[in-house]
Order: sequence, then structure tokens, then C-alpha cells
Amino acid sequence: MKTEQVHFQFYTKAACPLCDEAKAVLQRVNAKMPFMRIEEIDITKDLRLFTKYKTLIPVLELKGHPLFVHRAVYWKLIWQVRWHGIRSFFAKFT
Repeated sequence: MKTEQVHFQFYTKAACPLCDEAKAVLQRVNAKMPFMRIEEIDITKDLRLFTKYKTLIPVLELKGHPLFVHRAVYWKLIWQVRWHGIRSFFAKFT
């Protein structure tokens, strides 16, 4: 059975210690859940994104909904990704 990839947007910028910490957490979560596809987006390359996220980064979003802002917590993120998977599975039947 093929697992469908789930696409996440990770908003970040260079020289951001919180972003580096969040990347390490994302790598740990991705090792446990390899179906995650994480798109890393540098907010300094787009004025609109910079204006929106400049005081919030790092931010991880799934379908436009933030899963974390500022700090990534490993177990909380695992729970959120699993919850998304359960919701997506049951949404196919409605």
C-alpha cells in the first residue's frame, strides 16, 4: 500500500537559531514519518511573506494552518501529523 505524501510549508530565514532548532525537530519527525514532504521557504525572498512571518518564524503550516510558531515540540508535532492523517482518512468517506 502506497502512503500518500503530506505537503508542509516551513517558513524560515538564514541566521535564525529558533529555525535551526525547528529544523532538527522536523528531521527527527520526518525520520519517523517519511511521508512528510517539507517545503522550506525563505521569507526574505518575498516581501509579502516577510511582512506576514517576520516576527513569527519559524512556522510550519499544513494546508494553511500553523502547526507551530516559534518553537517545534517533537511529540506535539508527531501528534498533530497523526491527527491530520486520521482526519484525511475519514474525510474520504464523507
